[in-house]
Amino acid sequence: MLRLVLGILKGAVVGAAVGLGAAKVGIGGGALGYVVSGVVGALVGIVCGKAIWRQETLFTPLLKAIFGFGIGALLYLGAHKLLGGMHLALATGLGAPDRPLLEVPFLFGPLVGIIWGAFIEVDDSGSGKAGAKAPGKPAGSSTKA
Repeated sequence: MLRLVLGILKGAVVGAAVGLGAAKVGIGGGALGYVVSGVVGALVGIVCGKAIWRQETLFTPLLKAIFGFGIGALLYLGAHKLLGGMHLALATGLGAPDRPLLEVPFLFGPLVGIIWGAFIEVDDSGSGKAGAKAPGKPAGSSTKA
């Protein structure tokens, strides 16, 4: 449960940071929206889960980043098809521009980060210590003869 909350928090922070950066540069929606969501997915893939220095190989975070880029872009595509021009009245009331959700990267970026970060953290939560046993022995066997 703690890992899930940690993944949600890490994903939200990374998504908000990338989204704010994209908004400052002037990136809204369109084709660059796929890239922004992909970058959020890639960075969340690197940040969430096991730390880079604790991985067995450096290919694992690289693969999580590459796959995360694809997941972020696919989440943008799915939201584009499902949500279309949905506006968030609460966000507009708090000072966000009155544009569709997908055209405001600092609102959509955290959503991508939360979804992918929660999945990565829960997936990497298995430490292997609880299910560790001697190879070749059944779970209920003892060492006494």
